[in-house]
Parts: sequence; C-alpha cells; structure tokens
Amino acid sequence: MLVLAPLRVCNLVWKDEADTWSSFKHFRIANLRTPLGRRAFIGGMADIYLLNFDSIPLLIKLVEKRGGTVPYDMIVYDEVDTAKSPDSKRIAMLRREVPQVKRRIGMTGTPMDRLVDLFAQFRLLDGGERLGRSFQHFKQTYFHKADYMGYKWDANDGAKELIEKRICDITITMRASEWMPDMPDARVEDVEAKLPSDVFDKYREFEKELVLELKNSVAITAQSAASLVMKLLQFTSGAIYDENGEYHDVHDCKIAALKKIVKQTEGPVLVVAVFKHEHARLRKAFPQAEFFRDAKSPTAQKQILDKWNARKIPILVTSPFSASHGLNMQWGGSTMVWMSLIYSHRRYVQMLARLARPGQKSTVDVYRLMCPGTVDDAIATVLESKRDTEDRLLSALMMLEAARGMGLEGDHKDRTPLKFEPEKELEGFWE
Repeated sequence: MLVLAPLRVCNLVWKDEADTWSSFKHFRIANLRTPLGRRAFIGGMADIYLLNFDSIPLLIKLVEKRGGTVPYDMIVYDEVDTAKSPDSKRIAMLRREVPQVKRRIGMTGTPMDRLVDLFAQFRLLDGGERLGRSFQHFKQTYFHKADYMGYKWDANDGAKELIEKRICDITITMRASEWMPDMPDARVEDVEAKLPSDVFDKYREFEKELVLELKNSVAITAQSAASLVMKLLQFTSGAIYDENGEYHDVHDCKIAALKKIVKQTEGPVLVVAVFKHEHARLRKAFPQAEFFRDAKSPTAQKQILDKWNARKIPILVTSPFSASHGLNMQWGGSTMVWMSLIYSHRRYVQMLARLARPGQKSTVDVYRLMCPGTVDDAIATVLESKRDTEDRLLSALMMLEAARGMGLEGDHKDRTPLKFEPEKELEGFWE
C-alpha cells in the first residue's frame, strides 16, 4: 500500500499508529524519503510505503527504476483535501506517469472550503468517472460565473444535491460524536484583549486612511482591500510588517491576555500563532515555551511531539500552517489558545482537531484572543459561516464598513479580491 500524506503525517503519525494497534504491528513500513525506504520500494520489500505529496517527483523516479511497475496494489490519500487543486502539477504527474491501481482511498476531516474543491479529490479516486475529467466542464455543469472576470463561480440551484448523488456510492461519512459518544467536547471562548484608546484610535485611522504612521517615522500603507484586511489583522496581532518584511511592535495586549490564561490554566497550553512576529515576541514573553518550528528534522519533530504528549512541555507554540493536519496531540493537554485567527475554515477546524480527537480525556478549552471592535470580530464571524474564502474576505470588509459607518474610497472601490488567497498573502510573514 502507498500512503500519500502531508510531510509531518508521514514522519510522525503512520508508524506510531501502526505500533499502537496489535493487528498492525507486523507491517513493514518504509518512508520513501529515506535511503532505506527507497531501497525497500525498489525491491518491493515493505507492506506500507509513505511519501508526502510534495515528493511525488521522487515517486516517479522510483517507479522508473522499477521499470514502470509499482510494489503496491492500493493507494491511500491521507488528508486528501491537501490535493484539492485541479491545477496541481504534481498531481497531474502522478495521474499521468504512475500506474494507477484499482483500490484508492481518500481520507479527510475537512473535504472542502468550497463545493468546487471536491472535483480534484474525487478525480484522484475514480479517474473522473463521477465528476468528469475536465475541471472546466465540471464548473460549467454545476456552477455559473458570479463575476464578469470569471474569478468566482457560484453553484447552480440543486448543484450540491446533484454532486452528492454522483459521489455517494464511494463516500463514507463518519462523525466521532456518533461512533465515540464519550469523546469530550470543545468549548470555544473569545477572550477580549482590549486595545488602549490611543492604539485603537490609530487602528481606526489606519482602517479609514490606509496609512499608518509609526513612532519611528515608518509609514505602513495598505494598497488594496485584501491588503487592508491583512494589515489590520497584523495590527491586532500586536505588530505590523513594513514593505521590507520587517515587523514593528504596536501593542502587547494579546501577550498580556495569554499570560493570564497560562497563569490560570492547570496543565500544558498549546498556543497557535499565525505570524512570524508572534513567534518571535512569544519567545521573549515566555522563555519556558518550546516551539514546534525549532524541530527541523523528523527525529526532532517526533521528540518534541512525544515530549508534548508526555505533558512535559508547559507551553508549546505551533502554527496552523504546519501542524493543522493529522498530528496526534490530544494526550499532551486540553487547552488551546489562538493568538490570531485565520481565514481558512478547513485549517481552523483541522487545528482544533489536534486536541479535540479520540483519546482526549478532558473537555478541550479553546481561547481565541480578540481585540473588540476590530477585524478580529469580522474574521471570527465569517469564519463560523463556513463560506467560500473569497466571500469571507468580502464579508469582512462589508462588516468593517457597517461597523464604522465609513465609505470605501479609492482602492477600496476595487471589490475584486476574488482571487485572494490568504496563505499567499501571508507568505513570508506566517510560520
């Protein structure tokens, strides 16, 4: 069996899971990123082969060395939603150059942010039998253009039901609450980190004028609607980046709120930090904290994960971009604190599931640090709505308008952040 999964899931989850269950301990598991694993693949000497999605080119080279054959008869796509892009070159290489096997399984707890996300995932499983082989044909069949540029497509009436009917014969939905009724719930609480009046005045001025003057004579400018929301989110997080990628401290309200939570909490705390500057500032504020990003190798990552699950780390700082999928962290604690929220509902839900998952013995307490009256409120509201990523951004802007009673002028009139991709907007700034 070949398992394609996110890198950390390959390195930290599958081997441990096999060792946990007596029925699977005898399986020979080979990680294709290691020399030993590659030799096992070429010689067909393992039962389970592990590889991350980004290393598909390596798989193709190994298949070539075997003369175009594969030593497995089944593929499991773990966290298949990470392969949801229909334009992925790596997935295209996989479909084109690696022999297909009949048994294919895709697993995910968050199959989509948008209905169109299902296309590429199911094409991996059935070769396009149910939803078609062409993404353009799929969109034209079930969706219609929502803007003249064709950036945004809305589902036709009844499209959701039609798609569900097409894929239902190969889809199994399992909810932990149904199969494990005793699994603890997760309680989400928004904790106010109120900005001082002078800082809040600067926030509102930046929100309105698109320009923020800092104490050191540095001017921060938001160039577009998408940029404005991102800059405001940086502002509420406590620091803001200039055009050179350097961050400038604005306030420490969320750091102070986190200190109170840590002081009042019995047991380890998992801190979710989005921006790089949050990690840097948390190092100064919490010298006892450990950082998942410091573990560069698979061995080091396993060590820090094992240490966390042994409850030997009082504060572990991680990122929703590197640890949201697949990792078992439920034994290390039951308290999670979000320094800042993210747009991606999929990553948000996956991150919550690192603690709120089978094996957790306590109710999971999730604290979201929020600066009231700011973009934090807007992001939280639209995040809960589970709308498309693009819709969330536009909704956030509209909510800001309504809350402030301000008219969007200049760059704000350009309501076309429809190709806005949060993770690309954060590139270089997030962990």
